Amino acid sequence: FTWYKNNKPLLEGNRFTTKYDILTKVLTLQVLAARPDDQGTYTVRATNPSGSDETTCKLTIRPVASIDTRPFVEPERFAQLELQAPAPTKDDMEHMEPPKVIVPLEPKQVKEGSPVLLQATITGKPRPNFVWLKDNKPLTAGNRLRTRYDIATKQVLLQINDVRPQDVGEYRVIATNPAGKDSTVGSLNVVPDKPGVDERPFVPQDKFRSLEAPEGKGPRPLEIVPGVDIQPFVSPDKFRKLDHVEPSAKQIEEVPEPKRPPRVIVPLSNCELEELMPVILTTTIDAGVPMAT
Repeated sequence: FTWYKNNKPLLEGNRFTTKYDILTKVLTLQVLAARPDDQGTYTVRATNPSGSDETTCKLTIRPVASIDTRPFVEPERFAQLELQAPAPTKDDMEHMEPPKVIVPLEPKQVKEGSPVLLQATITGKPRPNFVWLKDNKPLTAGNRLRTRYDIATKQVLLQINDVRPQDVGEYRVIATNPAGKDSTVGSLNVVPDKPGVDERPFVPQDKFRSLEAPEGKGPRPLEIVPGVDIQPFVSPDKFRKLDHVEPSAKQIEEVPEPKRPPRVIVPLSNCELEELMPVILTTTIDAGVPMAT
């Protein structure tokens, strides 16, 4: 799989993550903290020796004002960080399904100052409302926090920019609709940007006594330091199990699966988002045989 932006290979970066789920055949590209220059035409091409296939979409980023004249923290920002679903349709109310966590939140460990994306897959009909908690307390909205629900993938996302030590904790998202509720929990750990320096000696000073020559006497013969085991870590005869064994002629040969080229099943969809929001582009692709590279 190769991603392109405006017909040029997409360069790697710490804001870009791509993965392929072999079971569901879903290929995903995630972009953290979208910027105006991320806007463009995105293409993913799947290739194997039997052929190739590709799909394309347009990503539009709505820039925010360069000068923000609002108060640093608006009064309503102290409300819970939540996502309100649109008014349910008549069909939604007639065929209700309670929220259900399909893929839970996962533990995350990130370096201080970098962005992080917490995500879970949650279904429900009508579309659930989502509330985020940190250490069992409502998480208040802020300039560093962005949350949204991706309808195509059923993923609820919480993006935290410029992660700080005070962001460490247990995060929970609660999904509710008229049919019920469900929740999932994940932890966030932050690695300090400037770890402390361990000034202890690598080897205790008293370990060097056996190497010193007593005053007024000639050099002592080099002695073996007590406590050091000079025996081999693994006995040489243990390696006999690693000897090459010729395959038996009676072994049954596997029947190779017929070769087939990759095939796009569900193409990429156009996406329009506000600047700094997380982007998720998804497509379903049969990788073919041998698997697309």
